[in-house]
Amino acid sequence: MTAEETQQRSASARIWKLAETIGPATLATALLFYFGFVATRARYAYFGVPLDMTGLTNQNLMLHGMEVVFVPAAMLFLGALALVGIHTLVLWQLSRSEEGTGSEEGSEGTSSSVNAFLAYAFVLVGVLLIARALIGIFIQGPDVSVVIGATPLALAFGPVAVAYGVWIRDQQRESPLLPQHLARNGVLCALALTVAGLFWASTQLAWAYGTGRGEEDAADLRDRPEVVVDTRDPLEDVPTGVIARRLGAAGASAGAFRHRYQGFRLLLASDGRLFLVTPHWVHGRDRTVVLPYDRDIRVQLMPQP
Repeated sequence: MTAEETQQRSASARIWKLAETIGPATLATALLFYFGFVATRARYAYFGVPLDMTGLTNQNLMLHGMEVVFVPAAMLFLGALALVGIHTLVLWQLSRSEEGTGSEEGSEGTSSSVNAFLAYAFVLVGVLLIARALIGIFIQGPDVSVVIGATPLALAFGPVAVAYGVWIRDQQRESPLLPQHLARNGVLCALALTVAGLFWASTQLAWAYGTGRGEEDAADLRDRPEVVVDTRDPLEDVPTGVIARRLGAAGASAGAFRHRYQGFRLLLASDGRLFLVTPHWVHGRDRTVVLPYDRDIRVQLMPQP
């Protein structure tokens, strides 16, 4: 066994040991929690409600994460299949070059030219993607972190494309272009950037998904059951569209429910609080009313026809 094969096996063993230490169940749970946190935060931020104020449990966030994780997982596996197909074609081209070594000189020269073109093409594409990622990071501004764009994917695939192009070129050289330790460190850095870019892209997708769910919630508010709220004390600054009226006689007991508000729609009930909006709620114009769900209020739900 050569020294290179020994080092490759040692690196593979370390990666496998790290994967066993983390555990697939732990990793899946962490990803579900994270994507659920990002998507739910964006969903209720659309209504001006901070996620910390909702008091949602970790289980709820994980359930929301299950809604988001399917699309990134499908994209990841489809991308992996595409990369396997590209690598298979490149290996086929390289094998053609090796088979043509003892054949006609013209055929060998053509295969070498094709291999060189593939190597330079991958390097060129990788450099352009890296440039696009740098532009997105340093020029487009911080808003790029929550807007789906090409920056994270360029960061993910640019360094890998450069490394792959260098590898293709090394297959046609008698000696490698870089020393072995530099090549190994470069590959590790490229893989780390790939993981960071894919994670960044998934975060953007989760944020966009949560914002889309908020927009859907706002569009469907009129179809939700009406929330009728009875209170002991009057509410200040009632939103437009909510009808307020008094209940009972003027001399009713102090503990009675004396005020009724009709027209609310329930956005969320969590941690002993009700988050209420109006059926014609508009982003940027209306607000969300938060009421403590305790003995001082009484709630009735009226389904819509």
